[in-house]
Amino acid sequence: MSAKVVKPSATRTQKRSRHTRQRLQQAALDVFAEKGWDATTVEDITQKADLGKGTLYRHFSDKEEILVTLVDQAVDHLSKLLTERSAEIDTLEDVLEHYLTAHYEFYRENSEEFILLFQGRVLLKLQSESPGDLEEPYIRYLQTIEEEIRPYLSPRIDPLKIRRLACAVAGFIFGFFSFAMIGMEPDEIETSIKPLRRAFVRSLCTFLGRE
Repeated sequence: MSAKVVKPSATRTQKRSRHTRQRLQQAALDVFAEKGWDATTVEDITQKADLGKGTLYRHFSDKEEILVTLVDQAVDHLSKLLTERSAEIDTLEDVLEHYLTAHYEFYRENSEEFILLFQGRVLLKLQSESPGDLEEPYIRYLQTIEEEIRPYLSPRIDPLKIRRLACAVAGFIFGFFSFAMIGMEPDEIETSIKPLRRAFVRSLCTFLGRE
């Protein structure tokens, strides 16, 4: 009687596929952070991952699909930091302080994702006529800020004002860290942002008003 051939289980195949996909994503994240999304080629990603182009195309249609996947994951990670202390926060000032602290922690612990999420060329792509799937994670990010802050505000406040606040938080973080990363050490960045953060929170509270 011939020996029975044991085929690899579907679970092992799926694990191998998932591992390869994660390897490609990490390679793309590394190269996007180093060279910028627009300057990165498929060859750059496959060389970094030490995989063939055919392998990449079995998992992703192009580098833009990888970008969307990575941005989506980065937004999930950042949103988790934004919402994880909701039960401990009592005031508007506290929630705004928490937002800025959460963004700083995200920048410090996930620098490559931060660079990708707020990369100038990626944001410019969002301003194009057809941003496609890339727009959704950013909208979800702004909505997370809006939903978390709404309970601390008067119901009479214009929703557009809350959206402007969400954009202001994102803009402040992006602007400060974009320039702080040039020639400043992590400890210097943390020290420098504290007084600016307090002034920014006071300004936001004034902007929102106390209806």
